[in-house]
Amino acid sequence: MNRTAQVAIASFALAALVFLTTAYASADQRFTLEVSPVFFQDNTGDSAAPPPPGTIPLYCTGGQPGCPNGNPQTTSNLRLDYGLTYQINRRWSVNYAHANLDFSIGRIVTIVPLSVLSGSINDRVDTGTINYAAGHGLTLSGGYSSHQRVDIAAVPAPGFGNCYLNQEACIGATSNPSSINANDWFVTGAYTFGPHTAYQPPMFKISGSINYWPRPANGNCTGANPQAACGTGGFTPTTYVGSGETYPWSFTWFPLSDFPPTVIKPGTIPFLGYEAANTWFHAENTPETYNVINAGLVQILPHGLSLSYVYLKFNGRPSSDTVPPPDTIRFAVSIFKLTYDLHF
Repeated sequence: MNRTAQVAIASFALAALVFLTTAYASADQRFTLEVSPVFFQDNTGDSAAPPPPGTIPLYCTGGQPGCPNGNPQTTSNLRLDYGLTYQINRRWSVNYAHANLDFSIGRIVTIVPLSVLSGSINDRVDTGTINYAAGHGLTLSGGYSSHQRVDIAAVPAPGFGNCYLNQEACIGATSNPSSINANDWFVTGAYTFGPHTAYQPPMFKISGSINYWPRPANGNCTGANPQAACGTGGFTPTTYVGSGETYPWSFTWFPLSDFPPTVIKPGTIPFLGYEAANTWFHAENTPETYNVINAGLVQILPHGLSLSYVYLKFNGRPSSDTVPPPDTIRFAVSIFKLTYDLHF
C-alpha cells in the first residue's frame, strides 16, 4: 500500500467561517489580518480499535517487540491558522490563507492481511485566491492551492521500513518517496439566496468549482523509489494517469436567517451543510471523493473576535486506488476555533 487517507482540506464549512467572520469589516479598511488558534478533537469511532484476530498491524503497538506501548495517539491537537486579505475595491479582493486539518481515520482491514490505523494526521493547505463580488448574492473566485501532509502519529511496525504511509518525512527526517501532495488551480462560483435579516446571512448557499490538477509524470513517479500508482503497482494496476479536472460542489443551510434579533442573538449563526468533495494526489490514478456532512455555529463577538464550532464528518466513496473495497477512508472531527480579525 502506498498511502492511506486524504481529504479536501479546503472544506466549504471552514471557508464559510472566513466568509462570515470577515463580512462585518468596513469597505474602507483595505487589509484584514486573520489569526485563529484552532483545536481539533477526534470523533472517529474506531480510530483506536485493536487489530482484529488474524491481522498484522502495520503500525507499532504495545504487543510488538521494539514498539512503544499502546496504539498511535489520536487527534487532540492545537494548531494556528492565519491569513491576509486585501480589499482592492468594493468588488475585488485578494487573499492568502494557511489552514490546518487534523484527524484520525477509522481502522482499515481490507488490505489483507494488514490492519491499519493512522493515529493523528496533520494536514496543511496554503491557498491564494482572487475574489469578485458580482452582486445579487453571486461571488466568483479563482486561485491556486497546495496541500501537504505534515505528520502522521503512527510509526511503522518492525519489518515495515522507516516510512509510515504518506507523511512528508520518514524516521530520521529523511524524505518520504511516498509523500503525498496535491496542487490545483480552481475557479469557484457561489450564490446565496433566501430570506435574511441584517444580522444573518441569506438562508441558502450553493457553490461549485472546477479544479485542475497538474500531474506531470515526473517527481515521485521517477527515480529509485517511484510511488506504486505511478506505474503498474497499486491496488488497481494501470499506467500513470496525468493531469485532470474534478468538479466539487456544496450546499449550506443557515436555518435562522429570517429570525428577528428579538428571537436569535445578533451574530449567532448556526449552519448545516453537505459537500461532494474530492482531492487528487500526484501518485494516485484516480481522485479521492468524499461525502461530507458538517454542522456548526459561529458567534460573532466585539472587537474583531469570533468563536466557532464545526462537526465535520467525511465518508469516502469506494476507491480501489487507495483502500480496497468495501473499506473506505472515513473520519469525524470536532473543530473549535477562536478568530481575531484586525482591519486596517
